[in-house]
Amino acid sequence: MQRKLVPSGTGWELYMPKDVLKLLGVNPSESRVLFKMDKNVLKIIKTGFDVNNQNLLIKKFNKSGNGYGLYISNSIIQFLEINPEVDEVKYVIEDDILNISKALQ
Repeated sequence: MQRKLVPSGTGWELYMPKDVLKLLGVNPSESRVLFKMDKNVLKIIKTGFDVNNQNLLIKKFNKSGNGYGLYISNSIIQFLEINPEVDEVKYVIEDDILNISKALQ
């Protein structure tokens, strides 16, 4: 699927329908996810509550309308080589990992 990023504070937010999160196996009101970056792709991996490592980037979902949003900082946006005011992002679920990358036009 392709989506536009929405401005949120000093970064951007990607909104996802509940159905997409179900496919990922995530309960957005309780679950936390791990951000892992690899070759201009942001990988979102479900993780448990017991992850307290300071070196990991752990995020939670924000309720928004009928879905949930995931805050993405400007530094991650730059890593993905996305201009959020112009570009859309593409997200695909593979092996219980949500892969987010710049959508090719």
